[in-house]
Amino acid sequence: MREEPIFRPRRLGHANIFVGDLDRSMAFYTTVVGLEEVYRRPAVKAGFLSNGNTHHDIGMVEVTSALCRTKTPGLYHLAFELESEMDLVDGYRRASARQKTFARTVDHDITYSIYDSDPDGHALEYYADSTKEWRTKRSGIVTKPTPHWIPGERPPSAAHHYHPAPEIRRVENAVFHPRRITHAVLVAENYPAEIDYYTTTAGLTLVHGGTDSPFAAFCGTCEGRDLAIFRAADGLTPGLHHIAFEVTDETDLRHASRRLAASGLAVDATVDQGTRQGLVIKDPDGIRILFYADRTRDRPSLRDVDPLRAPYLI
Repeated sequence: MREEPIFRPRRLGHANIFVGDLDRSMAFYTTVVGLEEVYRRPAVKAGFLSNGNTHHDIGMVEVTSALCRTKTPGLYHLAFELESEMDLVDGYRRASARQKTFARTVDHDITYSIYDSDPDGHALEYYADSTKEWRTKRSGIVTKPTPHWIPGERPPSAAHHYHPAPEIRRVENAVFHPRRITHAVLVAENYPAEIDYYTTTAGLTLVHGGTDSPFAAFCGTCEGRDLAIFRAADGLTPGLHHIAFEVTDETDLRHASRRLAASGLAVDATVDQGTRQGLVIKDPDGIRILFYADRTRDRPSLRDVDPLRAPYLI
């Protein structure tokens, strides 16, 4: 009988990245991507942006920070949101019973977080919000340190602190107006081990593809498009392939396309195939960002799709 997964996330909550220049990237993710700056942590050269759906869709840390070990721009971690602190602590206890350890556990003042790494070395955060009033605790300049947290040291709360219907804010002069970050796509060097990790530890549900396929798509309990993994191949280098933001509809995307052309920024790729329309751009450090509108909830077969374009359709 298969063991219960360690965690059971609702969804991908945010992506944190390493950037070459914090000010430059904060400006880009505001004026181009269309997220508001929520707060900064100068002590670690970090900034966080959101459109209101959660405390941050994107977090970033400058490569000169002590938090950046590689000193190279790219993915810092992907973060999966759980229902409650109790669910997070239950997962920690299941892991402990199986002699699994984690890199660190932290009280972020607005979340309780557990950090781990997948078989390819991608850092991951499993977290539960600890308050709905995150703007009162995390806005402007934050100097409060993030103390160590011992899961289960006190009785964990079963309350749901995420907003089921958050107020979405719009950066009017931005190129794009995303609804929220929805998923990330990774290219795996240890493909079978990655699939096993995301089903047995992360507790995501495999909904498309698998070990006998060149890709695997996963969702959390909200049944969104939270993560996809592609097998490394010619033209698909291991690591983060892209992060994706959903926009309201195709009309919104067309308006964004015109604003993008007027801004002089380049389009890295376009997507107009069956189930999805989208635009791909690169941020100042070359990280790909997909903005898309789905025409249907059906998942494409990808059977006759160019393997280098397939990651944008999953």
